[in-house]
Amino acid sequence: MYYILHLPDELENVADLIIPLFEKVNYTLLSFPLEEEFLFDEEDLVILYLPDSGIKKILPAAANKKWPLGILPHPEATKAINGLGLSENLEEAVKEILDTPELQLLDLLICNHIPVLQSVNVGDVFIFSEEKEHTGFITEVYNFFRNIRKASGLSHSPFLLSADGEKIIQTSALGIIAVEHAAGSVISKRLIKNSAMNDGKFQTLILAPQNILQLFLFLFKSLLPNPKAMAQVPEFIGQIKSSNLKIEGESTIDFSIDGETMSAKIIEIEVEKEQLSLCQKSIFGFEKEGADGKKSLKIERLPTGERRDELIKRKLPIWPRATTEEFQDLFKVLKENAKLSSSFLVMMILATLIATFGLFGDSSPVIIGAMILAPIISPIVSFSMGMVRYDTNLLKTGIVTILIGTAVALLFAAAVSLIIPLKILTGEIDARLTPNLLDMGIAVASGIAAAYAHAKEGIAKSLAGVAIAVALVPPLAVAGIGVGWWDWEVFSGAFLLYLTNLAGIIMFAGITFLILGFAPFRRARMGLIYTLVIIALVMVPLSLSFNRIKQEARITSKLEGTNFDDIYLRDVKVRTGKPLMVSLKLVSPEAIDAKEMANIKVEIEEKIGQPIILEVISAIEF
Repeated sequence: MYYILHLPDELENVADLIIPLFEKVNYTLLSFPLEEEFLFDEEDLVILYLPDSGIKKILPAAANKKWPLGILPHPEATKAINGLGLSENLEEAVKEILDTPELQLLDLLICNHIPVLQSVNVGDVFIFSEEKEHTGFITEVYNFFRNIRKASGLSHSPFLLSADGEKIIQTSALGIIAVEHAAGSVISKRLIKNSAMNDGKFQTLILAPQNILQLFLFLFKSLLPNPKAMAQVPEFIGQIKSSNLKIEGESTIDFSIDGETMSAKIIEIEVEKEQLSLCQKSIFGFEKEGADGKKSLKIERLPTGERRDELIKRKLPIWPRATTEEFQDLFKVLKENAKLSSSFLVMMILATLIATFGLFGDSSPVIIGAMILAPIISPIVSFSMGMVRYDTNLLKTGIVTILIGTAVALLFAAAVSLIIPLKILTGEIDARLTPNLLDMGIAVASGIAAAYAHAKEGIAKSLAGVAIAVALVPPLAVAGIGVGWWDWEVFSGAFLLYLTNLAGIIMFAGITFLILGFAPFRRARMGLIYTLVIIALVMVPLSLSFNRIKQEARITSKLEGTNFDDIYLRDVKVRTGKPLMVSLKLVSPEAIDAKEMANIKVEIEEKIGQPIILEVISAIEF
């Protein structure tokens, strides 16, 4: 016998749509809810044409008493149809119910004795949208900005998670989502791999971002249409795969089951294995992939201990915040690095000597070796931390070490320049005499890299690369050579480059420590202001130098390759001055006399619009 359960006010609709499809079998229509407990036989088939709320009321009894079920696609049963993987076509669903010879057994997810059709959302999991997946790009963008606006008021809640009577972790999170399989929600489809409905387990995602920036990046990736963007689960999302899970909070927990909100002190979720008997096909019924039956935990990145306590106390911070333990570990290293020691002086002297000899020898590899040996980057980074923490002891120790290291480098470079009987501007020396805004850009990036490498223990090996990039010792060595030669232009140009590197590193290493959460902004404000003033002063000559380089490049590009009556200009070099100095090669089919050269000088002056001093090399092309 077939029993078709329906709502009382939908009898006319059932008569028009459902009854014609069952005219060849014996059936009985039953109005739901049933007026009295109805006992079905094992040969009977209970067919539900009900909304999700009605189906959820029937499922516990059906699972307990092993009633064979058929579920028809009711307009308000989308969660049941999608959650159980059933056909959305009415005629196809009826055909399956009538023609399927064997029952299909499915697991049933239960939360606090209530059947779960799709997902359980605990706490504030607003980004785990239960809306339809195909909402359109414009809607997704709107939701993205709406979620970002909400993020400023978010905070972690404490949770104790346990399974099989044993504690798993005591952590904090914005919220938790539990699904029986990946298709249970829009977000789980992207994050959960190798899931199955009939493996006796369910999947739990614990959303625990530790700052808004982390959450922002995740939301932005979820906005991208490329599925590879979400191929890897973000590190702030923990995963638990188990057959049962108990979630406890310090107070009443707000949660929802399939969008229906409720609250409880304890939330218990479990899977009842193969409890539903379906007489129709489910796309999840024969899943094998992922059905290994093993419990798995990926909770290493979830906040615990001091980190958990700090996240519970306040709103979710915009930037990362270091814990007291992390700060103490880094501060010990930086405090040690700031101290003046014999090893620091020895390495500083050796690095300066190597750099100076490399500069005179015009050897880039030798100079790079000196950069790697130079230890001065360490006290500079320590000084940056002292600046943002406004730690006077660290500031004093760091600045003393930096000043002594600078003086030692100048002294030994000057001594070498007096010993070596050469006063030649090699290419390596000349390259450090005209710093510009590009050098400030290098210093900025190097300062960020230096602070980050110190803060992250796992990438400390990259400090050698930072030392090479910022190149502190070579300009100091050139400045020392300028002292030995008693040449103000050499000294001032190279020392300005050194100051540029120094100011850029201090400023942006400090900003990096701020962003990484090692200091509050209110404490770092004065130090940042002082450093910004120094950078502003340094930027004035750098800007002038950069403008000069732009002017020289503009004139060079105008003149290079120009021809005057079969006379071509090659290898143009411009040096700014009053008047402008232009060096070039004139290539012609025959010798050029003085009168022609004078005419070319006049034409060049007309072309660039200013008087010049012209240096010429004449070449005849055969």
